[in-house]
Amino acid sequence: MKKSIILPVNDENIQTIKEWISRNISENLWISEYENLLKKVNGLEFNGLVIYNAKPNDENNGFIGANEIWRDNEWDSNYLFFGDSNISWYCLDIDNYVFLELDKPRGNIVDEFNSFDEMINTALKSVL
Repeated sequence: MKKSIILPVNDENIQTIKEWISRNISENLWISEYENLLKKVNGLEFNGLVIYNAKPNDENNGFIGANEIWRDNEWDSNYLFFGDSNISWYCLDIDNYVFLELDKPRGNIVDEFNSFDEMINTALKSVL
């Protein structure tokens, strides 16, 4: 039986993400609720839901790698992505500072949330 230990993020990886956001998205933009989640568990993959981890070299499930892929499209360059599932993306609309669930593959708004935590809780409930 394979067992894995889920470890929290280290401060260096948090700083790497903060610097990437400042360089590529917006200076001084940071979601402390995301940091709080990462300090409990550095990413999550369950039943098709992926909450991106803070590992800077993880091109599949890492925050930086995922955002470099998803933000490459013109229509979604205004979003900061925190996770995805088989049918949805979970992100922040940077201009309006609203957390969203977008449908895949079109990117239409499915739901709006007042906070990161509300968005992630809804995402988790959808796969339980």
